[in-house]
Amino acid sequence: MNNLRLLHLGLNNLSSTTKLNLQVFNSLANSTQLEFLYLNDNQLAGELPTSVANLSTHLLEFCIGSNFLTGRIPQGFERFQNLWALDIHQNLFTGMIPNSLGKLQQLQRLLVDNNMLSGEIPDNFGNLTRLFLLTMGYNQFSGRIPTSIGECKNLKRLGLRQNRVNGSIPKEIFRLLDIIEIYLAHNELSGSLPALVESLEHLEVLDASNNQLSGNISTTIGSCLSLRSFNIATNKLSGAIPVSMGNNKLCGSDPEAAGKMRIPICITKVKSNRHLILKIVIPVASLTLLMCAACITWMLISQNKKKRRGTTFPSPCFKALLPKISYSDIQHATNDFSAENLVGKGGFGSVYKGVFRTGENGVNTIFAVKVIDLQQGEASENFNTECEVLRNIQHRNLVKVITSCSSIDKRRVEFKALVMEFMSNGSLEKWLYPEDTNSRLALTLIQRLNIAIDVASALNYLHHDCDPPVVHCDLKPANVLLDDNMGAHVGDFGLARFLWKNPSEDESSTIGLKGSIGYIAPECSLGSRISTSRDVYSFGILLLEIFTAKKPTDDMFQEGLNQNKLASALLINQFLDMADKRLFNDDACIDYSIFTSSSGGINSIGTSSNTLSHWKIKTEECITAIIHVGLSCAAHSTTDRSTMREALTKLHDIKAFLLDL
Repeated sequence: MNNLRLLHLGLNNLSSTTKLNLQVFNSLANSTQLEFLYLNDNQLAGELPTSVANLSTHLLEFCIGSNFLTGRIPQGFERFQNLWALDIHQNLFTGMIPNSLGKLQQLQRLLVDNNMLSGEIPDNFGNLTRLFLLTMGYNQFSGRIPTSIGECKNLKRLGLRQNRVNGSIPKEIFRLLDIIEIYLAHNELSGSLPALVESLEHLEVLDASNNQLSGNISTTIGSCLSLRSFNIATNKLSGAIPVSMGNNKLCGSDPEAAGKMRIPICITKVKSNRHLILKIVIPVASLTLLMCAACITWMLISQNKKKRRGTTFPSPCFKALLPKISYSDIQHATNDFSAENLVGKGGFGSVYKGVFRTGENGVNTIFAVKVIDLQQGEASENFNTECEVLRNIQHRNLVKVITSCSSIDKRRVEFKALVMEFMSNGSLEKWLYPEDTNSRLALTLIQRLNIAIDVASALNYLHHDCDPPVVHCDLKPANVLLDDNMGAHVGDFGLARFLWKNPSEDESSTIGLKGSIGYIAPECSLGSRISTSRDVYSFGILLLEIFTAKKPTDDMFQEGLNQNKLASALLINQFLDMADKRLFNDDACIDYSIFTSSSGGINSIGTSSNTLSHWKIKTEECITAIIHVGLSCAAHSTTDRSTMREALTKLHDIKAFLLDL
């Protein structure tokens, strides 16, 4: 493909290994005209080879974000002097940022956030004068913020959130006159906010919360007329709130909310005149009474109209693809909630398949509609919780919510629903326990391992990459949904909880033993505070269930998880008797052969005796290793449990071994 200029493989479910990565990038070295390379949003794993540097020198965009790539960022990017976009965000890269990136004078977008990069950030941004997007958050960077960032005169957005950078905020950053968003939260920054902040007339967002900043807030910050979000909570600032902040853009109409946000309450000031008090007060009072009466009348009429029309009330949820959706829209999309469209039922509602007309052209799009059963005592609270959680999180292995509806149904009864992306392959529970016991509906070893990795990735994000961390509190097969490519997505956040830094004293009792029997961690019965360890336990049980197809209420798990029994079975190679027998059929062997042949491990796709023998050995070793991970997650004591990040790393290692990485 010597004339290839664009290669777009993004937004799929493609997988890879270090060996396969080497083969791919070696082959692309012959595409000397390549300008655009998109491999983003897949399941690519392994390390990037040094042969990346052999790609076309005409390269303009290199995008491999949202994968599972590991190792260090390879050297050699300085060869791409025409490069204007480099996106490696949301992977598992470690080590330092190569100094060579500072030589890319045409670079406009640099995204390295959501990795495990560490060390000091190179102070070599002086040549990147065209850069307008720089995101480096959610890593482990230390040291000071480079002052040379101040030379990126076109920078619009700077993201350094949740690292370990320290020292003062360079005043050079606040000389970037076109900057719109600055994210510095959750670091170890000290000193004061530079006084030059008021000169940034285009600045809309400044988040420097959760640092060690001290001193006073600049008295002229109110002159930042475009500022819509100013967050400096959880610092060591002192002094009075500047009067200039009361500029109608940084005030709150609700006293309680304004107090929490540390901004003044919006007050309309009326100038008085001592000599004209009697002439003004009486007419104004009369006019006010008339206006109040008119407003009350208008509100009553408006509310009555809303009830008659059944339109959507303001929802706390999402900016959506379907921004305004009514009960009648959902009723029509689900064919009046017909039984044919019923996908499943849960403790707090039913899920239907709905066909909605979306976009300017009215294209039919299938979504899932979760209708909340408000007859259940806590259903409404769970609905609000799910909205609150889902509007603050986003990950490819979480079920995406499109919009919500809070309205009145045809019986004039309150109606609440969530519209979500539709998962065509249903729940993991359906695949582990098909209604037809003779069905060939079965998951292979590789599919199960991929599902486990997807779920672990979602929990790792919730526990370690969200601020505040989120605990799901109800992980089970029914809440793991599978898309067209058998990718797993965690859903149902009705019981989820945020882990605030300063929880209320009674928070330990806000959820208690809520959840699903068999998946609830043992410490929950003792009234302990909610922690991520609760999810880790549930994941351990789920992992064991995926590979045994036995529910935690099975005799195998009676009187709690009998770890000694399982551990002994592992030692004497008896666990295969407990494992799901469907893991060892011929289809599973063929599936393994196809995967490993594409990864360079086996040259033939056939099921020869050598391949079968090799597969059986690999299967036994991998299942043993996976069960060890499950046991370490489901340990009785919280101190003995792994974290989700540790479990995810181990599962990736097992997959690499299985595929002959």
